[in-house]
Amino acid sequence: MYTNTNTKRFPAPCRFFSQGNCRAGQDCHFAHILPLKGTPKNKSHSVLIGEAMGENCSSQDRNSIQKAIRDLELDQLEKKYQPHLLKTIHKDANTLMKLSIPLDNKDDIKVQLIVPFNYPDTQCTLQVQNTNMSPQTKSNIQAAFEDHEWHQMRHKTLVQQLDWLVAHFASL
Repeated sequence: MYTNTNTKRFPAPCRFFSQGNCRAGQDCHFAHILPLKGTPKNKSHSVLIGEAMGENCSSQDRNSIQKAIRDLELDQLEKKYQPHLLKTIHKDANTLMKLSIPLDNKDDIKVQLIVPFNYPDTQCTLQVQNTNMSPQTKSNIQAAFEDHEWHQMRHKTLVQQLDWLVAHFASL
């Protein structure tokens, strides 16, 4: 038998992940659970992500998981940046979010975040909209945002990506 009866078999849900700001990421000791909208198509309620889905997975299953992640992250971004959100436009191929983000001791940075329909498999794009910035500065900011090494290391949420931009703006 097991000698340690205090060990929980399933971790409790992470309250910070559901709000869009879990700093621990993959190192978090709590469960990162995606909310499911609608009713499941099968009775087993099994949801597998990534390679665990295997060859038997239909593209519809992959797209529904992808859509759930995308919708969750867009909701989290809208909640956190609500006072700075200027406009959200949903199109067939992507979602455009226009934001005016305040920076310490500087003017606000006006950005347009383009989140593709197949996000998170395809990286989002940032366009700086400030007219008082030189084209070179805008280009440097956009390139740094899109080329940052953490995009390749592991998935970062949209909130984490914009937080990174605000924290590192002075050095870009």
